[in-house]
This record gives sequence, structure tokens and C-alpha cells, in this order.
Amino acid sequence: MKHPKILALALTLGLATGIAGCTPAGTENEPSSIPSVAPTTATPTAPAPSNSHEHGDAVDDPAKIELAKQAATIMTTWDPNKDFNRTAAEMRARKLMTSERAKEVIAPERPATGVEWLTAAEKKATSKPTVKLMTEHHEQDTVAITATWQWVTKDGESWAGEGKQTFYFTFTDTEPYKIRDYVSSIQ
Repeated sequence: MKHPKILALALTLGLATGIAGCTPAGTENEPSSIPSVAPTTATPTAPAPSNSHEHGDAVDDPAKIELAKQAATIMTTWDPNKDFNRTAAEMRARKLMTSERAKEVIAPERPATGVEWLTAAEKKATSKPTVKLMTEHHEQDTVAITATWQWVTKDGESWAGEGKQTFYFTFTDTEPYKIRDYVSSIQ
């Protein structure tokens, strides 16, 4: 090594330059051209609620909600000893529908079967529904109602129904409201 001092000086300058390049951005005197972003929280936040009043949403109209609850109650009240099948209850609810929609309710030709229905028939039980507005459903002009039921006999025996039925109702535009259309699903 002919020039140890030059080598030592070069290494010292290289090390100093390397360290200077690694200083945190907060200690620099020059403003950064990179925009700063506030850190996000780890907790998810709910989206801002939509203002459904601006759209005339059916869920905001108490008369439509009551009509939907009434229809769902009628449509899930069955007496297996009198009703040929579950559609018999929908037939009873036709008075709440437009004439066009009421004509679309057609009972199937086959009787209801299944353990729940046959057990209720054997014990002479009737369904007693509990209906509830689905507040998390936000489709404009639609009211969603869930119905669950208990089977109850005349002597007071009762047991829970084996499912829940969800109805989605739409209505006519003027009072007195009628059900324009509906669909349902059983879970």
C-alpha cells in the first residue's frame, strides 16, 4: 500500500457521504417534493349513510312499511289442515295487491309436503309469524321484510318454524298503496 492516508481519506469520505444520504427526511432543510399522507387507522369505518329522503325511498314511508308487514304476515300464516299449500296464504294476500299482480298468484296443483308442514298438520297447528323490516336493505322503492314463525296448537304447544322467508315489495305511487310486485326467498 503506497498511499494509506489517501485510502483512509477516501473511505472516510465515502462512509460520510453514505451516512449523509441515509438521514431521515424530517431532518433535511430542503422541502420535500413528495406529498405527505396521513396514516390510516386499522379500524374499518362505515361508509357515510345515503340520504334516502331525497329519492322518496319506500322505506321512509310508514304506510308502505305497514302494508309490507301486513302482507308478509298474511303470506306466512298457514293452517296445514285447511291450506292445500303455502300459496293459499299468498292467495289471501291478493286483496293488498294491484289487480295485475294478484292475477299472477297461482297456486300449484300439488299439495305442500315436508316434515315441517306434515308435523304441523298432524298436530293441527297454525303458523304464527313474526315480521321485521330489514333496515340494511337499501334498494330504492323496495321494502324488505323477513318473516319467521312458530307453529302453535290449540292446546298451546309451540315450536319454531324451520326457516325464514324474506319478501321484497314494491308499491303503487299513490295512496292508498297497493303492492305492485314482490318476490320472496326461503332460507
